[in-house]
Amino acid sequence: MLNRLLAADPRSPLLGAARTLVAAAQLLTLGFTSDAGLFPGLDGAPDGPQCTGLRGTSLWCLGFNPLIARWTAIAVLVAVAVGYRPRWTCVPHWYVAFSFSAALVASNGGEHISKILALLLIPLLLGDDRRWHWTTPSTPMAPRWHGAAVAAHLAIRVQVAVVYGEAVWFKLREPEWRTGEAMHYAMQDAYFGARPALAELVEGLGPLMTWSTLALEAFLAVSAFCGVRVRRWAVIAGAALHLGIMVVLGLIGFGLVMVALLLASASRTEIPSSRAPQR
Repeated sequence: MLNRLLAADPRSPLLGAARTLVAAAQLLTLGFTSDAGLFPGLDGAPDGPQCTGLRGTSLWCLGFNPLIARWTAIAVLVAVAVGYRPRWTCVPHWYVAFSFSAALVASNGGEHISKILALLLIPLLLGDDRRWHWTTPSTPMAPRWHGAAVAAHLAIRVQVAVVYGEAVWFKLREPEWRTGEAMHYAMQDAYFGARPALAELVEGLGPLMTWSTLALEAFLAVSAFCGVRVRRWAVIAGAALHLGIMVVLGLIGFGLVMVALLLASASRTEIPSSRAPQR
């Protein structure tokens, strides 16, 4: 087991797809939302990013023109999305993800997951010498980076277990989830609810949607501790779950980020033993 773990290399095209999805989710938000929409004033406070405490280190709080902050973030995210030089873009990507999460007044949760995933990817990507993250590595990772990369990949898998395990735990504490009524109420929500025509169309499927959501999230939490084949099935299951959430509740950015997290956890390229890094 230890030898297989040490021989595994998380740098695969699936990891590239994960980074692209995260960057795409952030680009969609920046591209289609004005600064007033991103940073609305609440409770009488003026519009603008939150810059108190540690938030003051955010890209949006450094005193630049907001357009400079926006286009700097877009430039970094485009480089990440197309997959250019993972080693050199991983730290700027985390800073943009942190800045975005810190400066927002309200969040749907996807920004926090993006920030954590981008941070966990840094130890993995600093040793990644590929020009494009879409390619399968032709040479093994240098020994000085391999341990950090494997540890970072394990931390991503733990993050999957925590996110989905916690989701199931908190849902089961609510009577609406145990009785199968939760999705009915979610679709009626004034902010995140489904369009009236769609809500009426799927109204009778409320209990099935509620309990299948719980079952899928439980499977995704457990899959983090399984082999790579199960984790790749989990990507398919998670994509189906979040596609349904996108269609019904419209949480597109959140869904893309969660599928990205699953893709990153399923990323693995086997290195022949003759080429495995020496300890």
